[in-house]
Amino acid sequence: MRSFLVALLVVGALAAPQTPALAEEAEPTPAVRNLAAPTVAGTAAYGRTLAVRPGRWTEGARLSYRWLRDGRPIGGAQATRYRVKPQDVGRRLAVRVTGSRAGHRSTSVTTAPTRTVQHMVPARRVVTYSVRTKGRIKADLREFKRLAQQTFDDARGWRTSGTVFRRVKRGGDFTLYLAASRTLPSFSSVCSRQWSCRAGRHVVINQTRWLYASPAWRRSGGSLRDYRHMVVNHETGHWLGHGHRSCPRRGGPAPVMMQQSKGLGGCEFNPWPRPGERRVPRFG
Repeated sequence: MRSFLVALLVVGALAAPQTPALAEEAEPTPAVRNLAAPTVAGTAAYGRTLAVRPGRWTEGARLSYRWLRDGRPIGGAQATRYRVKPQDVGRRLAVRVTGSRAGHRSTSVTTAPTRTVQHMVPARRVVTYSVRTKGRIKADLREFKRLAQQTFDDARGWRTSGTVFRRVKRGGDFTLYLAASRTLPSFSSVCSRQWSCRAGRHVVINQTRWLYASPAWRRSGGSLRDYRHMVVNHETGHWLGHGHRSCPRRGGPAPVMMQQSKGLGGCEFNPWPRPGERRVPRFG
């Protein structure tokens, strides 16, 4: 009987499933290593060009770049150099550098951000202005004030001459008027019901033009917002001491001091001062 039980135990042991040996764990994929941090070189100001210094990486690593504005990717900015744009003013820029290599995991490192991006020219003097109306006003006055100040603050505008514009409640160096079209001749004999004008210390925006732009501008397909930029810049330019200009080159952008509301002479519509117009102004 004992020999029979022993035989059963032997057979059971042979029939039991064998536990396989644990397979060796796979080696983890190595990561590309950044050995020295990348940095941004250059002056963070509108119109200047910045460059990324990539630092040091694992030998053979292929690098790619993505420029960031306040931490968010800038569309199309994926080169080692970046020309600072108007919309960068007041923001901080950085670059995300990614290293990749076959058989390795990619690694991304972001540079320290630049200082806050500055205007093209440091502030040289401050101009104050107040806003008034004349005649029956249908336009939104709060919007007029807000959009006019945006035009003055824009890095592409007269701010490129180093001039800072600040609105005050009354008085100021000049008065920015939003005026009903029929009231324009009351400012000066040079002002007509059809257009905006500058008369002495008054920069006068024709309400009809503010609301609807000009026929020539509309035919061009230009936006109403760009027209408003242009007309504020043009009439303020007169107060700053700039005269009218003509089209310098067919197909090129018109000077902002060209009478673009009336026609272009072969130029393209443009709401901002051109480089040749960005001199330090003579006020009023």
